[in-house]
Parts: sequence; structure tokens; C-alpha cells
Amino acid sequence: MRRELGMSLVLVLMCAGLYISNPDFLGQSNVVNTARQISMLGIFAMGMGFVIISGGIDLSIGSVIGLTGVLIAKISSTGMGCLGYPLWVGIPAALSAAVLVGLAQGLLITRLKLQPFVVTLGGMLLVRGVSQTVAEGGTLSFGDSPFLDLANGGLLRVGGDALIPYPLVIFLAVLAAGAYVLHFTVLGRYMYALGGNREAAEYSGIDVGKVEVLTYVISSATGGIAGVCYASYIGQMSQLVGMGYELYAIAGAVLGGCSLRGGEGSALGILIGSAIMRVIDNGINMFQVRYVDGGVRRIWRLDPNWTFIIIGTVILVAVVFDQVVHIVQAQRRARRADDARAAAPRPIDAPPTADTG
Repeated sequence: MRRELGMSLVLVLMCAGLYISNPDFLGQSNVVNTARQISMLGIFAMGMGFVIISGGIDLSIGSVIGLTGVLIAKISSTGMGCLGYPLWVGIPAALSAAVLVGLAQGLLITRLKLQPFVVTLGGMLLVRGVSQTVAEGGTLSFGDSPFLDLANGGLLRVGGDALIPYPLVIFLAVLAAGAYVLHFTVLGRYMYALGGNREAAEYSGIDVGKVEVLTYVISSATGGIAGVCYASYIGQMSQLVGMGYELYAIAGAVLGGCSLRGGEGSALGILIGSAIMRVIDNGINMFQVRYVDGGVRRIWRLDPNWTFIIIGTVILVAVVFDQVVHIVQAQRRARRADDARAAAPRPIDAPPTADTG
């Protein structure tokens, strides 16, 4: 909880600094759009958090997002080259495909004892290729489909704009379900046990393979849900959508307190980490410094080309911080163990036995 409180303070300070720099940061349109972006990232970052907590990694989640959107467009759009079936056919079919990707990867990792990094890296490329094949290397548009209202509409409309976008509602549902599973169910305890010490989890009778498969299924399922939201938000899909999104998910989870070693993390932390990532992204465009040069008022802004430099630096800082925390914790445990041994009473030597000879 200390780490979550610390990251919450960082998030508040970032928002305060951006508001002081540019009051439009807290304008209605920017707040609603930022909430939408946080929500869409938070949905699949939650799934990534499940995998990381259990000691794995999922590099294919960005490709799953793209595949979901491409399949919905291919099945339910009325554009050229699309099938034109109803959305109640396209969305479940796309989500089912996303779940099957997670199931296949989980089985490969558990049954064949393959490394998650290698399996999901291959899955990332394979799924991306499937998306490219389905879209025939082009773009599939939703046109003016009512499906677009899913991401761009919302609740509590003021002045024609919704204050609560539907992706935020979906994210809150995913967050509540994720928090319940992680912190209040046996499955959640098994995930922490698996990430903390795999061998100990096996010896304690946990079905490690089943738990690990479930984490990858959950991860791909959240990627599918996020893919539905992104498809509605963008309005047109290609194999390029979702590229690199797995890095945002990993960064959001790690910033929120999920250790890449496994066994640590929380749903609240993932929420905070996702918010920090999107506030940074938005802040690069919103941050400005006003100054006077030769009697002329000017505004200095961050170069948008620095986006990946800044985000990459944040990821590295988060990983280094995670490593430093573990080193400090290990040193404290070793020091406490030494102190406990030093404070333990020494055994009293037994009196010499009398010689009866």
C-alpha cells in the first residue's frame, strides 16, 4: 500500500503541475478524453497485471487488441470487403478469437514448458499477421455505424458532451472484477503464490498449470475488450492498431507496483500506473511554459518527438526503482535475521557428568 500511496502522490503532483502550466488540462473535453484513454489502457493493463503477478509476461496483448477490432470490422461493417453481419455476431466472435489466443499460448507455456517471453513474442507476430491477412493489408472502416457511439458516447451529457464515457464504465467493471479476483478469491491467492515461488506453489498442491493458463486467458480477454473499445474509438481498423500497446500495459502495471519477478501488485496500483502513463502522454501535448522574449509573449512546448524518449525513460526508471526496492528489502530481511540470531539465548552447557569409576 505504501507504493500505491507514493504513486498516487506522484500522479496528483503531475496533474497539479500540468494545470499550473496549462489550465486547459482540467477543461471538460481534455478531462473526458484523458479519462477515456486511461480507461482503455487500464482494461488491458489489468489483464497484463494478472500475468505479471503470476510471474509471466504477455507480449501479444497489443496484437490481440488489433485482431479484435479487425475481426469486428470484417464481420459487422458494411464497407467494401466486409460481411455486414450484425454487431451481436461480430463482437462475440472477435472476443472468442481473443480468448482462444490466450488459451493457446497458455497451453503451449504449461504443457510444453516453453518460456512465456518466446511464446507470446511469437504470438504477437502471428496474430499481427492474421490481422494483416484479414484486412488484406488495408484499412477496414466502420463508416457511420452506431458501434462508434460505444467509445465516443457516454452518460451525464452536458452541452452535448458526455461526462462519463462508456469506456470508463467498462473499465470500472473490469477493475472491480479484477480487484475481487486478485484480493478476495482463492484463484487470486494462487496467482500471488505462483509468482512468489513457483516450486513452493507446486509442493503446496496448487494446480500451477491451470492457474497459469487462466492468467493468459484473462489477459487476452481484457485485450479483446479493449480492442472493442479502440475499434469504436478509432472508427477504422488495420493491422497497425495496437502496435506497441503491450509496452504501455507493462509500464502501467510496473508503475503501479507489479514486480516483474511476480508475486506483487494490486488492482488499485494498476489503475494508478495506467493513469500516470496516460497523463504523461497527454501532458506532453498540454505542458507549456510562458515567457517574454524582447517584449513579446511566447509559449514553449515539449517536442512531440520526445514522446517515446519520455515514456521509455519512465519505464526504465520504474524497473530500476523496482530493483532497488527489492535490494533494500532483501538487506532489511538479512539484517533482521542477523539481529534475531544475535538476540536469541545461547544454550546453557550441561554440567560435567560425575566419574563413577
